[in-house]
Amino acid sequence: MKIYSIYQKVIVLAAAAMLLTACDKDVFDFGNDSNKGGVYKPATLMPISTILSEREEFSEYVKLLNYSGMFNALNQSSDGTTFTAFVPNNEAMAEFYQRRGISSVEQLTPAYARAFMLYHTVKGQIYPEDFIKKTTLQNLSNDNLSVEIDTENAGEATLNGEGKIIEMGDSAFNGAIYTLSRAMTPLVETVYDRIVEAGQSAILTQAFQQTGWDERLTMIVDTTYDENRNRIITHYYYTVLNVTDETFAASGINSVDGLIARLQADDDRGLTTDSLLREYVGYHILQNSYKTEDLGAMSGSETTRIWGTSADNQVFTVTYNEEAATEEDTYVLNASSLPVHFVTASSNVLAKNGYVHELDNWMPVWEPEQATVIWDMGDYSEIKNMVDPEYYQPAEPVANDQKFSVFNAACFTYEVGESGTRNNSYGYISYVATQKTYTYREGTKEVVPKTYANNNDRVVFNLGYMGSVSMRTPVLVAGKYRVELNIVYTTNHNFMRTMSDGNGGMLRMTFDDNEDYTRFVSPYTKVPSALPGIYTSTIYDEIEFPETAAHTFSFVVLDPAASTNSNFSVQFDTIKFIPIQ
Repeated sequence: MKIYSIYQKVIVLAAAAMLLTACDKDVFDFGNDSNKGGVYKPATLMPISTILSEREEFSEYVKLLNYSGMFNALNQSSDGTTFTAFVPNNEAMAEFYQRRGISSVEQLTPAYARAFMLYHTVKGQIYPEDFIKKTTLQNLSNDNLSVEIDTENAGEATLNGEGKIIEMGDSAFNGAIYTLSRAMTPLVETVYDRIVEAGQSAILTQAFQQTGWDERLTMIVDTTYDENRNRIITHYYYTVLNVTDETFAASGINSVDGLIARLQADDDRGLTTDSLLREYVGYHILQNSYKTEDLGAMSGSETTRIWGTSADNQVFTVTYNEEAATEEDTYVLNASSLPVHFVTASSNVLAKNGYVHELDNWMPVWEPEQATVIWDMGDYSEIKNMVDPEYYQPAEPVANDQKFSVFNAACFTYEVGESGTRNNSYGYISYVATQKTYTYREGTKEVVPKTYANNNDRVVFNLGYMGSVSMRTPVLVAGKYRVELNIVYTTNHNFMRTMSDGNGGMLRMTFDDNEDYTRFVSPYTKVPSALPGIYTSTIYDEIEFPETAAHTFSFVVLDPAASTNSNFSVQFDTIKFIPIQ
């Protein structure tokens, strides 16, 4: 698939100002606002801004709406569009001004005031009975808001760990109003801005600038076009492991030149100084947004997890210690080398495009021993961009499967078989937030209770006979592995299990287009029970990767039923790489 890329470096405050003339014109219908300069009042029920203007406890927020030019926008919208407005009361606005070091809305820029309103508004009317089931929301500035329901105080909740809801769901003509006793702080800083503005990391900041990462870390949106000239908007997310000047100094590093000299002294590969600095900087950047608890989250009995970085073929480990005496000791990075910990007070710093975590050591590039790697098929930032944030890797299984077509995600290179597919339940490639299911032990009918799909998601491939797909694996440390595939089996797959139509979903799998790595597998024929669930089968008893690297994993569908049976699909949960010593 050809991709035509137009990179857009977005300066956030400017982006906030542009929102109304770009994407927000799809939300707010300015051209048809017949009440511009006045107040829109329908005969039956008043719209949001008008209701707020008639309630004294919201007078300060109404000032903000007028100052930002958003009063009528929140009243009059495009046909059928509704909003949910999370509105700080006057006490909340006063507290927010105090946090900003100001005393009135006029001391904000109109662009910031506009960003504030967009941050506190969600498209669509959310009723309280639906709101209490939410875990995340996406606001009009395209930021995800976490939702934490107060189980002790009815009608109260917290947004993003900051916004305090004290009254839920007052109805308006064009939506709903939720009252806040504490306002949220709009995200207008990128991960790069967070580090620069903290003023404690001049060495790392200069290293970003010398390697070009300063521009990449301020990128929020990338617009691309497919071969049909359809626009694809991609949001970028990063996790940056920050090293302060004080931490560098504790290791005898007092400048970028000092850092380069240290990298040269430790290098035995003969790399140039430029390559060494690029590698070191990339080693501290992940291409998605993760909290510290995400980086340390484990599956099963594993205590160490490997993470790929933006440095080519370089990884670090995170070891979890559930018996740690302090919060800092809960997670240890590169525990078998120079141990590094998160500085709790300066980690999980949320930015417009990801998270910043501070480290307590300078963390040189290091290659660890092999460890188990669990590859979740949905764990791509390109997929994350295309999925409603409420349903991307949800914390709990969803009530009903939620499907999203992701065949345009850049992480996949695919081709649909010449005969096409008859399955209309899924796109060519679909991301599915998964409802609760169970796992059955391989070769038995024993149920393992309360075991769900990893990250409560799966990826479904519906490519037809001779359809193919390729994707990149996580970085794997050199060595031998046993490879296990977890598939999601539904009752519709029974014909594949029994091979009553076709050959059981046979796939030709390979890594790096290497014939020595090619296997023919039919995982659905290994399912021991007709009961739906997650089943594990070994697809490689042994495979050896000579170098630490990410690999290209590919498969071709070799079952003719993929083009003739409307129930055919291949549904992957995870692929697990288990070291063989």
